[in-house]
Amino acid sequence: MFFKIQFVHPEVLYALFALIIPILAHLFHWRRFKKQEITTIAFLQKIELQTRQSAILKKWLILILRLLALGCIILAFAQPYFSNQKIKNTTPEVVIYIDNSFSMQALGPKGALLERSVQEVLNHLEPTHSVNVFTNTNTYRNSSLKSLQNELLDVQYVSYQMDLKTVISKGKMLFSENTSNPKFFIIISDFQHTNNTVEIPKTEDDIRLFYIHQKPISTENDFIENIKITSNTDSYEIEVNAKGTTHSKDSLTVSLYNNRKLLGKSVLLKNQNFKNVFSVPKNSLLNKGKIVLDNANGLVFDDTYYFNIPAQKKISVMVIGEKQNTYLSRIFTQDEFLLSEQNINAINYSSLQKQDVLILDGLKEISEALKMNIKNVLSEGRTVVLIPHLDGNIDDYNGLFDLPILQKNAVISEQKITTINFEHPIYKTVFETSINNFQFPKVKSYLPLKTTSNTLLKLQNEVPFLAQYANAFVFSSNISSGDSNFINSPLVVPTFYSIAKSSYQLPKTQYTIGKKNSIELNYNINKDEVLQLTNNETSFIPLQNKQHSKLQIITDDLPERAGHYALHYKTDTLQVLSYNYDRNESILKYLNIEDLSTDFNTESVESSLNSIKSSVKIKSIWKWFVIFALVFLALEMLILKFFK
Repeated sequence: MFFKIQFVHPEVLYALFALIIPILAHLFHWRRFKKQEITTIAFLQKIELQTRQSAILKKWLILILRLLALGCIILAFAQPYFSNQKIKNTTPEVVIYIDNSFSMQALGPKGALLERSVQEVLNHLEPTHSVNVFTNTNTYRNSSLKSLQNELLDVQYVSYQMDLKTVISKGKMLFSENTSNPKFFIIISDFQHTNNTVEIPKTEDDIRLFYIHQKPISTENDFIENIKITSNTDSYEIEVNAKGTTHSKDSLTVSLYNNRKLLGKSVLLKNQNFKNVFSVPKNSLLNKGKIVLDNANGLVFDDTYYFNIPAQKKISVMVIGEKQNTYLSRIFTQDEFLLSEQNINAINYSSLQKQDVLILDGLKEISEALKMNIKNVLSEGRTVVLIPHLDGNIDDYNGLFDLPILQKNAVISEQKITTINFEHPIYKTVFETSINNFQFPKVKSYLPLKTTSNTLLKLQNEVPFLAQYANAFVFSSNISSGDSNFINSPLVVPTFYSIAKSSYQLPKTQYTIGKKNSIELNYNINKDEVLQLTNNETSFIPLQNKQHSKLQIITDDLPERAGHYALHYKTDTLQVLSYNYDRNESILKYLNIEDLSTDFNTESVESSLNSIKSSVKIKSIWKWFVIFALVFLALEMLILKFFK
């Protein structure tokens, strides 16, 4: 087998011309001078001749040693190495995958897993070769060690994590089609086991695969899983759900912020599944809210949860009846509500779809068109209040809910409304205590309602007077007529007011990065104009679709970082959108890569790269030239000291 010496930096060899300098210096030092002999010391000529011969030999030895030392230093900087002539027409191809997902934030024996992986690659990568390196988000093709040093040191953690099958497929695409070139594929990851299905990856027979399993010291991690926000009559309840895998902790502490302002702290107990609730008044604007987990163990990305609660808009209430309503306008005042009335014979169906609350006031019949629109309102989670007419079409009423809620035969019997469900959300914030000495209203006739556990008011015979069925509230009597004096009682105001307030649908408070998010907006902009999402670090234009009066924006791959983003139209800020990372990687469980296939090797980065070097018969010898230079300098010092 024939080996050939090559150089990493052959341009350094031009420095060998510098060897002329010590030669010229020695020659100048040895320049001959004319001698004047003195007779008195002629007898010393024989001794002088012997001394001159020794000095000349010493100077020649010093010159040779200095030339050898300087030459070795120059050759060392040129970095010589042996290469196998048999593979001189082939190029070893190396592809390296570095997992930069959030789970690689975990600490290993020598620091964060990602940072350590990058450092090991840079420390042991052969500077003479170009390699292909890719992460979950970036690809660096045919890059040298010098260019990779800048790129890899700036690699950021991302929420996107490729599965093994995708990694193998993408890595294979980076190899050339030259079958004579040896191919090596190094996968560096912690091999986290997420909810994705694990498939056994397959590679080509000519690709040698190395699995580098970066293992953390600890698999403990505390994180905020999600939050749930509930809108009550006068407050928001923010339920925080956290998880702690730290067995020694019995509690976790979280802080509630609006932007940078601390609003409160709460303790999540282990025996309560690390859950607790913040109660925030509705007059508190939380347009940049966040929950922060204090003193958490493990990963960092899942310790903060962003959300926003915009200022509550006025609630739209529409009353549809056969005659004008006289009492609801005194309840739904203009400072909090947008009240409108429409006659059953002249309904604007387009405006009906914009209402938060729809009140059907004593309708005898409901047309198919109206019935279809009311069903759409119910299916979208908006509130419908049904006040029946005792002579109305019961089939039309029941057809709205596809359930026999109302019975067909009216009961003519005077009954008092004697039972109030103080625990129902509609009344829970209205009455601080149960009231016994209350002047209860009464009914003269009613339509019996289907019994339900979600009853707000009952007659004295235990028949429901007002009951809730999903997001529909149904009275058993026509309170707008003489069938009942309910509208003249103190109950009418808190009942309708609380029903309308509870109908407010809180807009989505947060979105998840990496998932397709579709956001509908009620802003009217020109077709050719665009919206922007911005924060202090980045700005981008989301995909948007305008149809009639509705504007839809879609976010998918962007944004990449969790936080609050302002939605801008020109110079105006329309609203704030909050984005969070998916919590897929928060549970630190890992694959056993030895179970995937017995044909794959698990090695360190250093051993993998050394194995590649040896397989292509490359041996670096620059260190020997450094040693030779030191030896020659040491010999020179010995000659100068002991050779007289």
